[in-house]
Amino acid sequence: MADETKETKEVQEEDVTIEKEPKKDSKKKAEKKNAQQEKYDTLYNQFIRLQADFDNYKKRNASLATSMYNDGVNDAIAAILPTIDSIDMAINAQKDEEHKKGLELVKKAFMDALKKFDVEEIDAQGDFNPNLHEAVMSKDDPDNAGKVIQVLRAGYKRGDKVLRHTMCVVGQ
Repeated sequence: MADETKETKEVQEEDVTIEKEPKKDSKKKAEKKNAQQEKYDTLYNQFIRLQADFDNYKKRNASLATSMYNDGVNDAIAAILPTIDSIDMAINAQKDEEHKKGLELVKKAFMDALKKFDVEEIDAQGDFNPNLHEAVMSKDDPDNAGKVIQVLRAGYKRGDKVLRHTMCVVGQ
């Protein structure tokens, strides 16, 4: 019996030891789980920020590509405008009606091509608008004060962007 009580005490002590260890393990597991959850939350937040940054990058690049394309088209059109001016001068200088009609057809072809790119001539008639017109001279004309009297060089715009201002004479 003495051996049995000794064994029972040992078993009871082992049981107590076994019961105490799981409490320590559960604290360690909880701490480990909290640390893992914090690490997960940190990584998840970084992922969300990185995803938002990438979306912004894609939008910025799409906008930049469109802007660069429009700038290239505008530059190409601006390079063509002096040719149209030369055609206008040739039309005005031409005395032969047949040749004049031929030059007008060439100008019409140029203008049709420019219309495909949404280019239009600025209407210079009416009040002077510094956003659209460039006054290079003024004339004393009380009846037309602040109005465009004569167009020296046509102006063009593409959408809302002015490619070249209308060069004009303004009344005072």
